[in-house]
Amino acid sequence: MIECPSCRHQEFVGAVYCSECGTRLVRGTSVPTIQISREVIEHQGSATKPTTQDYPELASGAVLGLRVVSSGQIVSLVGRDNFTLGRVIAGQAVIPDVDLEPYEAHDRGVSRMHAEIRLDPDSIRIIDLESANGTLLNGKRLEPQVPTPIHHGDFIQLGSMSLQLISSFRTMNEGAP
Repeated sequence: MIECPSCRHQEFVGAVYCSECGTRLVRGTSVPTIQISREVIEHQGSATKPTTQDYPELASGAVLGLRVVSSGQIVSLVGRDNFTLGRVIAGQAVIPDVDLEPYEAHDRGVSRMHAEIRLDPDSIRIIDLESANGTLLNGKRLEPQVPTPIHHGDFIQLGSMSLQLISSFRTMNEGAP
């Protein structure tokens, strides 16, 4: 058993969040997000699958982003191998890695800790974190806490917020000489 640092509730080893207060039990560093204007996106063309040469080389072998369908803005996901998606409210003890509140997340039914995107050596996966309004992948509802593979161009729906995965992903074996 592990103890929540906030409320002292006992959780099973491997739990990510405290079931009593919602505090994240696994720590990571926050990643800043950037926004790209609609004009830049339209100028760069349609949502075709990028090649790895189109993006800077990263140690993890991946470049990820989420296109907010309603605005066309891109939220960059760089430098980590997992990202929690949700929204921040004042006084919230648990903070997602990617705050979708600037995109009307509350009005669209996005939970404070809605989903997680994980980058594995051979795939990208999304996990619904038992959100109130569910997560859909290309129109199909995901089972909570079940890692599901996602690919470039896939549509992710958190509540009624639509996102599109933008990815240039190479497995570790592809990068080997």
